[in-house]
Amino acid sequence: MDGPLPANRLEPDLVKRKRSKPYHVVWLWLFMAWMMLYIDRSITGPVVSWMIENDVSFLAAAPLPHALGGIIGSMFFAGYMLTQFPAGYLGDKYGNKVLIVISLAWSGITTFISGLARDLQGFVAFRILTGLGEGAYYSNDRAVVFDATPAEERGLGMGIVFAGLAAGLTIATLITPWLLDSVSLSVGREAAWSVPFLVFSLPTLLVCLAVWRFVGGKVDRTALRKAGIRLLLISALFMVVLMATYVLTVNLGLGSVFQAGAVLLAAVGLLVVIYLRLRMVSGKVLHDRRLLLMYVSAIPILYTLWFFGFWALLVVSEATELGLSGAAVYAALFGVASGIGYPAGGKIYDAAKRKNIAPRYVYSALCLAVATLVLMIALLNAASPEGVLLLGLLIFLIGVLFAAAQTAHMTFTSELAPQGMAGQTFGMWNLVAEVGAVISPVLSGALRDLTGDWTAAILLDGTLLAASAVMVLFVRTQDGFACDRSHLVGSKH
Repeated sequence: MDGPLPANRLEPDLVKRKRSKPYHVVWLWLFMAWMMLYIDRSITGPVVSWMIENDVSFLAAAPLPHALGGIIGSMFFAGYMLTQFPAGYLGDKYGNKVLIVISLAWSGITTFISGLARDLQGFVAFRILTGLGEGAYYSNDRAVVFDATPAEERGLGMGIVFAGLAAGLTIATLITPWLLDSVSLSVGREAAWSVPFLVFSLPTLLVCLAVWRFVGGKVDRTALRKAGIRLLLISALFMVVLMATYVLTVNLGLGSVFQAGAVLLAAVGLLVVIYLRLRMVSGKVLHDRRLLLMYVSAIPILYTLWFFGFWALLVVSEATELGLSGAAVYAALFGVASGIGYPAGGKIYDAAKRKNIAPRYVYSALCLAVATLVLMIALLNAASPEGVLLLGLLIFLIGVLFAAAQTAHMTFTSELAPQGMAGQTFGMWNLVAEVGAVISPVLSGALRDLTGDWTAAILLDGTLLAASAVMVLFVRTQDGFACDRSHLVGSKH
């Protein structure tokens, strides 16, 4: 293995200049990066929904179109989850900014290529490839925010940067249906679906250049080359295994849910290999009981995010008969509200910490509130104008409280991370959590096909959230509160 190279952290003298607050610049560009990455992944849901509604392209003849559309989203997340932990390890070794730059460039290129696919198998392959590249981002972004931000504002910083996720989700939900309807008039329905992938890829590459220029110190080109080669080799292995599993299940005639199960089993097998390979150097991240509970309790978080992120458009459309363009306004409320909730969750977390309220109580209370609101949607009759407005209000409140809960969960995890292993900790967090993202689109779509509506899928989501809230109640620190880790993980504050 190559010897470790100096990590690309922020220069200490920059952090000390309190008046200029350079960490705000870091927040801004990482916010923009999250926004573009989430547009690149979130456009898949509206595109698939538009294909189903308009009977176009390779979904037209599918007997269970919602389940098939779900497997497309699930394959992205199968790739996304697999590079989480290896990328966190590479980030801790070569520099977190190095992996952020690689991830952004990779996502922009593969999103563009996704729009060039002309059959289902090719589209799935490019979506997996995009997921593998984007999987390098999360763990390293969280580590950079942790290092750049003063301890007293860390929860706020985590939330503000992550609000880029909400912005990207909102833009993808609102703009994609309108863009598809508009371009279909000139290029035809069979070609229109590819336009969002082509349009949104360029801004991602521009943001990548801005991060390279404005976030932290200079990128070590040797580190960039070595980290890029290693991530590419790792991803090539994952790509072969995932596509082979997908093609095999298709040839065997298995349904989409069984396909997703087989892909998840293949991913778990690869995770075992990762665990055996890195357990000696990453034992603290992999064996801490508190962290393990945080990892598992994060599965419902990603399940919920991608239930709403992938299917909210059709949930609202079918409940209200507004059509996709009309439903997009209400479905986008989840993303808009999340933009409020992520920083609000950080403020709530920081305030609770000052009052010595244990973090587990903060997250559990927020998560139970979300679960209650989600279950209320299952009981709502949205056919009337009043019902439509109430549905929109529920989606908005869910978005705010869900995002606040996710920020609290991530910040609590950061404060439990072992010294010098923030990237690996967040990599493991997102790796396990992505199990929820893998199964959410396809399982929810399959339940919709089997039952004829979204009630069962909504009830399942609410139940999973309640289980997550209970799990975190068992995560205790020595004194019952989150520890102050301002002196750990290479922090400069």
